Amino acid sequence: MKLMVIDGNSIVNRAYYGIRPLSTKDGLYTHGIYGFLNILEKMRAEEMPDGLCVTFDRKGPTFRHMEFEGYKAQRKGMPEELAMQIPVLKEVLDALNIPRYELEGFEADDLIGTICKRSEDAGWDAVVVTGDKDSLQLIDDHVTVSLVTTRMGQTTTKRMTRQAFEEEYGFSPIQMVDFKGLMGDPSDNIPGVAGVGEKTALQLVRQYGTISNLYDHLESGDTGEMKPALLKKLTEGKKQAYLSYRLATIERDAPMSFDPKDTLIQAVDQEKAYPMFLRLEFHKLIEKYGLNPAAGAAGKEEAPYQIQRVDTKEAADALLAQCMAAEQVAFYPLNDLEGLAICLGDTVYVVLATWIEAEYTAFSQLFFGPAVKKVTHEVKELMGKLMASGLPAQGFVFDTALAAYLLAPTDGSYALDRLSVSYLQMQLPQALPRDIQAFSALGDQAEATDAFAAWAKCIQRLHSVFAPKLAELKMDTLYETVEMPLCRVLADMERTGFLVDQAQLRAFGNMLTEGIETAQNHIYELAGEQFNINSTKQLGEILFSRLGLPPVKKTKTGYSTNADVLEKLQDKHPIVK
Repeated sequence: MKLMVIDGNSIVNRAYYGIRPLSTKDGLYTHGIYGFLNILEKMRAEEMPDGLCVTFDRKGPTFRHMEFEGYKAQRKGMPEELAMQIPVLKEVLDALNIPRYELEGFEADDLIGTICKRSEDAGWDAVVVTGDKDSLQLIDDHVTVSLVTTRMGQTTTKRMTRQAFEEEYGFSPIQMVDFKGLMGDPSDNIPGVAGVGEKTALQLVRQYGTISNLYDHLESGDTGEMKPALLKKLTEGKKQAYLSYRLATIERDAPMSFDPKDTLIQAVDQEKAYPMFLRLEFHKLIEKYGLNPAAGAAGKEEAPYQIQRVDTKEAADALLAQCMAAEQVAFYPLNDLEGLAICLGDTVYVVLATWIEAEYTAFSQLFFGPAVKKVTHEVKELMGKLMASGLPAQGFVFDTALAAYLLAPTDGSYALDRLSVSYLQMQLPQALPRDIQAFSALGDQAEATDAFAAWAKCIQRLHSVFAPKLAELKMDTLYETVEMPLCRVLADMERTGFLVDQAQLRAFGNMLTEGIETAQNHIYELAGEQFNINSTKQLGEILFSRLGLPPVKKTKTGYSTNADVLEKLQDKHPIVK
């Protein structure tokens, strides 16, 4: 059996800073939660665990703060945009039936250490998912650590087994505590031994194994070829070394209630998850987790409306008269234009060509003319279809897709079902009829009619939301005088085409190419290509002299010169070459 335990604070932090900000229409930031869930599912697909749980830090001091007042004292508070997401993330985990653990006075790392120990005792393997290297000390034959990095929306993982760790560090994972005891950890404000950096700490741990063994040798005078300066630093920093060792050591026996069997993966709680994901506007995750209103609780309760079938000439004529007299009507068409769902007040009228046959052509000619003021979704595309079918394309006064774009131009998708979730917290029926065949005798006509009416009703509801928002933002004039009229212009251009002056277009392309080449050459000059650089040291001298930095600099990494730093970076950053 395998357990995957996720370092909640670490992963949500990386998700928050690793992807662009996202928020709901109500102003709740969600990118930390969204990124966390994507990382969780990515790791679950890679590891295929039997059990899954998440640990979190709690506010307030831990036993480490009691021992060392300066522990993590330099850390800034969590950004408000992230802090607001933590309690919501915990609610999401509860809805997904994923156990979470937190304990007063202990950090998430201590809970992870305890969970791994108890899992091993029960005969389970464990994989720790975190972005921090603190957990590397937990690695053994049954515990693996997956280090997560998220940047520009892309998540990468580095799987650290015992073998992988020893190949990279040259000592066993448990000695990571000795390593941190000597060099410290600035991120946690663990002091370490003053003047001992990463390079020196690595050498000492590889040579002596543990801090205790190191100081036994110092006390016995068996210091080998150790330089006097280092000997002095270690002697004076003995107390700090042991303090740092204790601060860096993860607790593996925290007083928590835990049984790996409690983490066995369970089905999602649809009744909790569905409305929550609607509120968070997680459209893709609703589909990914298979959430739907039939299985879970509905989103916002819909106001009741009636559906009326229009299947006679008299009914069609009466409906047309109502449409012409109305201030505006909202409607949704089938893709083949052979059917319309039309909203008037609290009634949705469904008209199909197969129901009124020859009368449908005359009805369509008048409905799509200027006498009926119409609200629909994606007007430009519909205009193109109407003109291609020989029907008028007039009387359109509002496009919910266009309004949604003006209100949120970076959203990327303005599909009607997504707008319904985002602005109305309602999930539309997925069995949307796309053409007249959906209403054939072989199908479920009642289901198709209900779904058709629901999509039309959604347009009416969105219009009642979007129109006031545009007015509030003083964008209504722009919308009415520029954006809506432009729909017809663009539809005509797409249908008819337009002439291009090839010579002017070619000249414009050449101008762009020349500009790119000029900018590229300037970049090369700034990067130092104009110098005949034969060595990294020479590059270092050029770069650091321009920056006004000395060629020799003592650093925490232990390198004596800036050129040495550049040489070290060459393997990972070929551009330095």
